[in-house]
Amino acid sequence: MPDHGLILLLAETGGPPVATWCVVGGRIDALPPGQDLAGWRGRITALVPAAQAPVLALAAQETATADQALAVARLAAQDHALAPGSTVVAGRDDGQIVATLVAPQALAAWQAQVVALTGRDADALLPAGLLLPPPPAGTVHRASLGRGMVLARTDQAAFVAEAPLWQALVPDGAQVVDWAEGDLGPRLLQAHAAPWLDMQGGAAGHAPCPVRRLARLAVLVSVLALAVPVAQIVRWRVEAARIAAASVAQVRARFPAVTDLASAEQAVNAARLRAQAGADGWAPPTAALWQALRAAPGVRLAGLQHTAQGSLRFTLAAREIAPVDAVLLALQRDGWRLAQPPAPVRDGAGIVATITMRAP
Repeated sequence: MPDHGLILLLAETGGPPVATWCVVGGRIDALPPGQDLAGWRGRITALVPAAQAPVLALAAQETATADQALAVARLAAQDHALAPGSTVVAGRDDGQIVATLVAPQALAAWQAQVVALTGRDADALLPAGLLLPPPPAGTVHRASLGRGMVLARTDQAAFVAEAPLWQALVPDGAQVVDWAEGDLGPRLLQAHAAPWLDMQGGAAGHAPCPVRRLARLAVLVSVLALAVPVAQIVRWRVEAARIAAASVAQVRARFPAVTDLASAEQAVNAARLRAQAGADGWAPPTAALWQALRAAPGVRLAGLQHTAQGSLRFTLAAREIAPVDAVLLALQRDGWRLAQPPAPVRDGAGIVATITMRAP
């Protein structure tokens, strides 16, 4: 058993790990957040976020082999894979066959996280959900690790404990058993010493299981293939609602009559139009015009007017049309809106063009 090394619980969005443990002399200790991990000696085990690597479990009993169960999982994964090119990796955990889908690009991203933290690749990658021991039927094991990653495991799956997955995979009336992080020490040591499966390609040997229950693995693959994207969509909607509420609150601080996002947008647009029509609306477009003219010394400003509607009307003069076009293109690249100008007029030895410009 490796008696030195690191165990990292990777974050879903990269960056610092959700939790880190060190293994010293066969004992495991949690490391404080922000600990420098570069150059750490010993074996490195990385736990992949449960939201990105849900696990399917099948009770191992009588006649069929783990290879047969894995074949069923692969057939189901061809129709319901979470990412193109995904493969199925399987292993054994306390009388169960456990399997998860692995996409090459995800594997590379997880290893890149580990390299950024420690300076080298992980020796083993496995789903974080397997830290929970397999429960009996009708029971759900649940644990919160590090900075709020909540794991769940039933007798058929290990996954992130978010509402869509919980509703899809936890049977009604199931008994929930919460595990403290400190109680998972033996499982952490086991994951470090002899992972139940390694997502880099570790596969199960032969493990018997009943043929009549193999089809349940295919059903679970289908459920997870649907539930994981649904969970992500729910996250996005919750985050969008939070941002919208914060935006409305900021606008309401200035315009108390605002009640929702639509009225907030109307209030902001009305205020912007008023500002553009007043003295505050003169400086930004004029400064942008001066900046564009500085890059075109062959163009002269022949007229300038700020209208009551908040637009800037100006006349440019030059010997040729190309320098005038260069000024207009520079303004458009900076986001300013230009009304369709009339055809340039040749005035004596030069070109004159009048343009109307509005704020982005």
